[in-house]
Amino acid sequence: MFNPLLPDISKLKNEDLENKINELMRKYFIAARSGQGTVCNQISLILETYKDEQKRRYLENSKKSIQNKELDDYINVDH
Repeated sequence: MFNPLLPDISKLKNEDLENKINELMRKYFIAARSGQGTVCNQISLILETYKDEQKRRYLENSKKSIQNKELDDYINVDH
């Protein structure tokens, strides 16, 4: 999901991305306890954007690790 008001989150380090997600979750729960439903909705949208980026990175890293494995790791030929 693209939000023009957010910075380019693809440039964040993984640690910074995770910290931002934790911060947004904390703010979400504070807003929820305060009865601020509209604020919760806005935070939820932003949080979804950060989580989508985190998932994209995870999938990208998974694909790279699979591509880097040798075929011999997958094939077991006993003679």
